[in-house]
Amino acid sequence: MKKFFFTLFFSLLIIKIANFSKEVSAKEITNLQWKKSVATGKKLSKFRETVTSPALGKKAWKITLLPRDCGKDKEGDYSDCTNNGRDAVVGHGGGDRARSEYSTSSNRYTGEKWISVSIFIPNDFKTVEPVSTSLFQIYEWGNTNQQRHPRMMLRVKKGNLEPRYFAVNGMDSQGLIYKHLKIDDMRDNWTTIIFHTKMSKDPSKGFIKMYVDDVLYNDYKGRTGYGGKFFNKFGIYHSWISRWKDEIHGEYPTQIVFYDNLFRTSSKEKLFKLIQN
Repeated sequence: MKKFFFTLFFSLLIIKIANFSKEVSAKEITNLQWKKSVATGKKLSKFRETVTSPALGKKAWKITLLPRDCGKDKEGDYSDCTNNGRDAVVGHGGGDRARSEYSTSSNRYTGEKWISVSIFIPNDFKTVEPVSTSLFQIYEWGNTNQQRHPRMMLRVKKGNLEPRYFAVNGMDSQGLIYKHLKIDDMRDNWTTIIFHTKMSKDPSKGFIKMYVDDVLYNDYKGRTGYGGKFFNKFGIYHSWISRWKDEIHGEYPTQIVFYDNLFRTSSKEKLFKLIQN
C-alpha cells in the first residue's frame, strides 16, 4: 500500500513539474492565453511549434502556413474555404482565405493598452502579394456585426510590414507613416514592435501608435472602434488568395514566421519589464 501511494505521489509530482515547465516556457513568450483561430480541417493542424532557436530567451514559437491551408470554426458555419452564403461580400461571409493563427478572443479588453510582438522573418521568406498577408491583429468583438471586424492588421505591403487601420468598416487607412519597416531589414533578425493603443469610438480619444526600438514608425489618431471589446491575433493570415495566379507568380509558397514577446499590459513600464531583447 505504501508503495502504491509513493508511486502515485511521484507520478503526480512529475505531472506537476511538467505542467510548471510548460507554464514557465509560455510565460517567457507571452502573458496571454491563446487558442487556434478557424483551424478545424486544416491540413497542418499542429502549425505552432515551440523552438529554442531562433529565440530571444530560451524559447519562441514557430508558425507555419502551408499553401492555401484553410479551415473552419469548430462551432458555427464560418469557413476560410467557402462563403457561408449569408453575405454577398466574400470578405464578410468567409472563403478565399487561409491562416495559421491564434487569438485571445476569450480575454477581451477595452481602453488604453501597451502591446508587444517580436517577429523573426527567415531569409527564405517569400511574400504572396497581391494576396493580403497579416502577421498580427487588433480585433473588435461586440454584440453587432459592426463591432466584429479587425481594427488594425499588421500587413506585408510593397516590401514593408506596416499597420493598416479599419476604424470604420470598409475604410482602410495607413495612418501617418514616419518610417517604413522593411521586410528585407527584418530577415534573419528579431524585430520587436510595440503598440500603444487607446480603443475608443470617440474620434477625439482613440489612437494607435507603433514603435520599433523606441522610435515612432506609425501614428493613427481618431475613432478606433464601435464600442465593443477587443482582442489580439498573431500568426500568418492570407485573404483574397484567389489574387495569386500560379501561371503568373509561380508556385504558391509555404510561409514560416517566428514569434516572441507576445505581451499586453496597462502601462509601458510593466511591458518593458516583460520584454526580452
